[in-house]
Amino acid sequence: MKKRGLLFSITVILFLALSLALALQAADRKELNCFTVLVGKKASADGSVLVAHNEDDSGDIIVNVRKISPRNYGPEVKINLGYGATYQTDGRTNGFIWVEASTQEFADSFVNEHGVVITSNACGSRETNEDYTDGGLGYMLRRIVAEKARTAREGVRLAGELVEKYGYRSSGRTYSIADKNEAWMLAVIRGRHWLAQRVPDDEVAVIPNFYTIRQVRLDDPENFMSSPGIIEYAIKNGWYDEGKDGPFDFKKAFSRPSRRDPVSDGNSLRMWRGLVILSGKDWKVEDDFPFSFKPARKVTVEMLMSLLRDHYEGTEYDATNGYKEGSPNLTRFRTICTSSTINSFVAVLNARKPEPISILLWLALGKPDTTIYLPIYYGIEKMPEGLGAGPTDHDYELFYRQHFQPEELIAARDRLLHTRVLRFERVVEGNYGRMIQVVNKELRPLEKEYLNSQKLFESKFSELHRRNQAAAGEALNRYVTEAFDRLGKIYKKLEAKY
Repeated sequence: MKKRGLLFSITVILFLALSLALALQAADRKELNCFTVLVGKKASADGSVLVAHNEDDSGDIIVNVRKISPRNYGPEVKINLGYGATYQTDGRTNGFIWVEASTQEFADSFVNEHGVVITSNACGSRETNEDYTDGGLGYMLRRIVAEKARTAREGVRLAGELVEKYGYRSSGRTYSIADKNEAWMLAVIRGRHWLAQRVPDDEVAVIPNFYTIRQVRLDDPENFMSSPGIIEYAIKNGWYDEGKDGPFDFKKAFSRPSRRDPVSDGNSLRMWRGLVILSGKDWKVEDDFPFSFKPARKVTVEMLMSLLRDHYEGTEYDATNGYKEGSPNLTRFRTICTSSTINSFVAVLNARKPEPISILLWLALGKPDTTIYLPIYYGIEKMPEGLGAGPTDHDYELFYRQHFQPEELIAARDRLLHTRVLRFERVVEGNYGRMIQVVNKELRPLEKEYLNSQKLFESKFSELHRRNQAAAGEALNRYVTEAFDRLGKIYKKLEAKY
């Protein structure tokens, strides 16, 4: 009996230890949300500004994709910021594509009618002071930018003004804001401080979940913007000493210090991988990474898709022995594509193309390794059936309520393509080594078909658009709708088989 009791006690202790380890791992990963790449227009293969992003979050989340119509509420409107504050502004709103992650405060992404993209990465800051007005600002920041900004630069200024006026509620975050001409990183710190840097046109920037802005030149407004007294604030708090630290480095001054080694901190490894793949250089995980760099060759959409799917395959950090030992999405190394990735996209913004096809979103409705990217041009009249649920006419109060109390979305989830993607994703994760071959055979050819046909389609569309805009619009609607209809049929076949 004593031996049995001892064995039971040991089992309980081991179980509790494992549970604690998993809980700590989950908590660690929760803070490591998202991965983004910004590509300047001279660094891309076709002259586009590119934004590539994996959205990582945990919980029962519905990915809901809608195209919201522009609206004019009249001379002025008060916007509820969610915690007691209101923002009074003119009544005009842009139209926008809304990639919604239900119930999440910092997970939605937007592409508006002017080609302004906004998405974000959590970044832990040193700041603990909660300096807010009427509860401060969180969720609504990015949507106000999408609703109001006509350029990325304008969006950065607007976001900065909002942060200064209301105070930012999260520890820290880097917003990626881009348009057809420029790409910016906006680093926000809890409270009322922020700094933004423009990505050079011929360079690429990689952002995991720590600040990446380094040396700052506030006398160069073409490439830097900030809240007043940002350097003085760092000095006041003891985070920067010019005599000891040398030139001001935003990342070193404001990042929350990490006690982990670079391999296990979850950020350095991902940034290292992005630099190695896109720069073609032999970076080390321990290196002092730059804000941006010149790519080894002009960056394509396909290169970014591959990076967003990456698990360090072929490197010493490939932890599954070529998918023979479990899923690569949950290993001891925090990978770029990971267990918490809920959607992924590559935004292609090109001012030289006709307006209906100048804004293109290659969207994956789940982890990009287990599903595929398909094209959504902003010029379509409405989203393909099954991408989203809920109203498409702009309504401030209704949108806010439905996002955080998503009963209507929950009721509609069985009709959404995201639900099918998620179901099959779980099947793949259960036997990754075998099922990833099914993904490659059954799903990937459709993605490849649309990637290969893009140039020809856009050429034919441009020619038709010059002659008959209505007919061109119909052709665009068919092209996008058929892509997602075909994907839905493939998933229906896979569900029946697996």
